[in-house]
Amino acid sequence: MFRAAQPEVLAAQNKIAVTKVRWVHATEILDIAPLLRGGELLLSTGQELLRLREEAQMAHIQALSERGISALVLEPYTRHAPITDRLIEIAEQVQLPLIRLHHTVPFVDLTERINRAIVSKQAAILQQADMLSQRLAQRIATSGPNLTPLLQMIGDDLGLPVSLQSLDGQALVASAGEPSDLVVSAEEPGSSWNATTDIVIGGDVAAHLVIECRQAEEAEYVSMIVQRLGGIVSLAFAQHHRPSRAQLANHALMHAIIENAGRHYLAERALEAGIEAERPVCMAVVQSHDLSRLRAQLEKALQSEVRTGCISLQNNRLYFLIELDPENPRRSRDRCISRLRQTLKDFAIECAVGPMVTAVTQAPRSLKDALMLDRFASVRATEGRVRDASEYALERLFAQVGDTPAANGFVDEVLGDLLEWDRLRHGELVPTLHAWLSTGCNVTATAAQLYLERQTLHKRLKKIFTLLGGDPRESGTILHMHLACRIQLSQGR
Repeated sequence: MFRAAQPEVLAAQNKIAVTKVRWVHATEILDIAPLLRGGELLLSTGQELLRLREEAQMAHIQALSERGISALVLEPYTRHAPITDRLIEIAEQVQLPLIRLHHTVPFVDLTERINRAIVSKQAAILQQADMLSQRLAQRIATSGPNLTPLLQMIGDDLGLPVSLQSLDGQALVASAGEPSDLVVSAEEPGSSWNATTDIVIGGDVAAHLVIECRQAEEAEYVSMIVQRLGGIVSLAFAQHHRPSRAQLANHALMHAIIENAGRHYLAERALEAGIEAERPVCMAVVQSHDLSRLRAQLEKALQSEVRTGCISLQNNRLYFLIELDPENPRRSRDRCISRLRQTLKDFAIECAVGPMVTAVTQAPRSLKDALMLDRFASVRATEGRVRDASEYALERLFAQVGDTPAANGFVDEVLGDLLEWDRLRHGELVPTLHAWLSTGCNVTATAAQLYLERQTLHKRLKKIFTLLGGDPRESGTILHMHLACRIQLSQGR
């Protein structure tokens, strides 16, 4: 069906062969990027995109590229909204595959067929992984937790070399599998890709289970399997592994923080872990389907601020304690967030960084505020994969007050006329006011963020000022307006 639409690759032709599609969406929404996780194939008529001015098109394409989508497929709905050479040039510059369909194809049929094929393939792979896990569990139950035969079973099933490696990359146990019909033949003999998962003992990574693949497609397939095998291999490895005193101390500290233990208990655990009780810190938490890969990336990105033992995997969340520079802790935290956003931009994750606290004994409060971000819709177009609790201080304050009717009453009191206008006319006055206030009342930046012409923005602002009874910069009500907008948008009322 896709071929019947006569697709033409307009930009980033070189990326088509190596690009993988995780899911397919059909959308005309321009600000869709923050809602994506990467790997999506986007289908669109371009009805809204092709109407934008050149700068706005550039911003939209850049946002999609940064989000890591697989490709943007356009089926122009009219000849009067052409795909311009400049748009193609922009997509080529950011290496975002841009595809045009020359014949009309129902998007619903495309999405159903492709997504059904993706789900079926993943289900088959997971079924194979579960069957292998069951055989490994039976082997442990009948013959004990001997690691060599377990790795041999994995290698034989996949036809690939398997090893258990220490954290510094030394082979602890190894088993080479023979080629089988289940794997893809290598196009480049001698090349190697690794599919890896963490072996976690008591919340700490003790080793890595590594399967050597021969090409990227094979590694993608095997990665889904190896994630399912980590738990059963960890069970066997736990019988042979004895954690060091430092590992036990770090794990005890992280457990105390996560469980919100008392200050005296936390101070004792920090002392045992070798961390000054008065050291400024902040907590962060990550949720993802790919936590094992993320852990290594996090340790690499924050190796000077996060100790290996102060990253803990519990309840499908990855918690980590960030030790900040005592000389300038706020700047140190900002640098950490910047590195996290750069490191994690291509991962399908949700990461939240709690506010700075002045002592390890206050770390549970930082973690609580980081977890609280789940309640709030994103109001920052530039936050990417990593959300900063400090940017949601107002929302966190109102959430802790716990009086939703009072918050709603405040919003209605300050923005009532704007809310009513938006409700009756399906308008966007409140989001526009919020964007304008968030950019420091900068019209140029606001227009770029909302993909609006400056003239259109000026018309909206004029209407907003009329409904508000004047320019908030002159009435001294900017704080009230900004607070009300943030509450309104975070609650999604």
